[in-house]
Amino acid sequence: MKHKQSLLFIFLLLCSSSFAQNKDAIASAKVINTVNAKSHLSFLASDELRGREAGTADGDKAAQYIADYYKKIGVKGAVNGAYIQTVTAKRVLLNESVKVGGMSFKPVVDFFNMPASVSLSGYDIKADSILFAGFGVIDEGLQPYNDFQDHEVTGKVVMLLGAGPRDAAFSFQQKISYLAFHKAKAVLLVEPVVDHKSDGLMLHLSGTPMMLEGSQELASMDKMIQGMPIIYIGQKVADALLNTAKTDVVALRKKLMDSNKPFPFLFKTNFSAQASRVLQTVNPINVLGYIAGTDPVLKDEVLLLSAHYDHLGINHYTAGDSINNGADDNGSGTSGMLLIADAFMEAIKAGKGPKRSILFMAATGEEKGLLGSSWYVNHPVMPLDKTIANLNVDMIGRADTLPHPDINYIYIIGADRLSNDLDRVVKQTNSDYTKLELDERYNVRNDPFQLYYRSDHYNFAKQGIPVTFYFGGFHGDYHRPSDEFDKIDFELLCKRAQLIFYTAWELANAPTRPIVDKKIDK
Repeated sequence: MKHKQSLLFIFLLLCSSSFAQNKDAIASAKVINTVNAKSHLSFLASDELRGREAGTADGDKAAQYIADYYKKIGVKGAVNGAYIQTVTAKRVLLNESVKVGGMSFKPVVDFFNMPASVSLSGYDIKADSILFAGFGVIDEGLQPYNDFQDHEVTGKVVMLLGAGPRDAAFSFQQKISYLAFHKAKAVLLVEPVVDHKSDGLMLHLSGTPMMLEGSQELASMDKMIQGMPIIYIGQKVADALLNTAKTDVVALRKKLMDSNKPFPFLFKTNFSAQASRVLQTVNPINVLGYIAGTDPVLKDEVLLLSAHYDHLGINHYTAGDSINNGADDNGSGTSGMLLIADAFMEAIKAGKGPKRSILFMAATGEEKGLLGSSWYVNHPVMPLDKTIANLNVDMIGRADTLPHPDINYIYIIGADRLSNDLDRVVKQTNSDYTKLELDERYNVRNDPFQLYYRSDHYNFAKQGIPVTFYFGGFHGDYHRPSDEFDKIDFELLCKRAQLIFYTAWELANAPTRPIVDKKIDK
């Protein structure tokens, strides 16, 4: 008898630590296949949607596709029976111009302002002369050096060359502080980076920021006082200005480097520049679909699955293909979420619907700063305290270039940050069903990319809701127009989506919700 009791105890222990495969889940998961994935992504990543930028008609087309598909398969609308949750936000437009004589120059291409340095009122400056002050260095060391010498800078537009010698002695910040303290009218910084922009800088300058109505960011912008303008100019603008002084940037830089002596000078010109920021009300859309739970008690709890469907729109400053189709980012995750919704509806048809309710959120504005999910947590359609977990899906359609035993991997981020229970479910489900490599290199506290804070799940984690972020990794087409449909590995996409479905299945049908046993990391 004692021996039998021991065997029973071991059996129960094994059952408590492993779910084992569920034949109903496996049968339902068959709709998560490459044919269905290609059907969704061929539309979401098409040129017709012009990059799905949040707050545009193109983004709204993607939202409508998702809502129509929810309706087609029988997923109910979660917003009083409707699918659309309207977000109220402000698009922040930057108007800027530079003119030399009668010649106008192209923003972003020939010159730029750092967007965050321009207030709503902005600036409007005109000058009939400019002070050229070399590298803008004041070095009081053993060999004193002063690029300004005896020239007054108050009320003047000052032209400086970018990084040069002695910058270690007099940093960029010190240069700007000196000019601001002495009330220069503006600084024209001649920087090679204007003519040779990195992809990241181009994206920053060409993008259109967005802020939620009522947000602290918007309130700060309203209160912002315009400081001394710092205008980054390329060689084309600089040479047009220096033409009246019978010189150019290359000659001046050579003279400064060869002589190692300052030679500031004032030259005549006809220069004007203006910049201001304008707020435009927009209404991007979260798309919310809902499956009611079957258990009379557990149906009041909800599992949230999310994937942002927005992307970067059109890059108006690039040659060739300018549409950021975002096939992987995040057409793949959005397609995966729709496939998971399909799988749960298959289970319902077979009489095996989930015990808990499931909310599917196609989030807007992730690329603008997690705006859609931020709006949702302040305007939830399901009680946040009844939301048991969030599984967030972003970029699951490709392999990255980091070393893995093979391509059958996925990064998991955040599963253990709030709940050991959730971490256990995530890992045990993979062990029982899909056996992918669960890579946690981005889940460490000192992750240089800080991915835990960079997608929609984080807004739910801040509310104390356990989260897991499923991510396929970075690749060379990230945030570029080359992130295209034909580069997606659809078999890999489906394997990853099946893992997330099985995990959702276990969470939706478990006797208890994941216990939050760790502090919220803000």
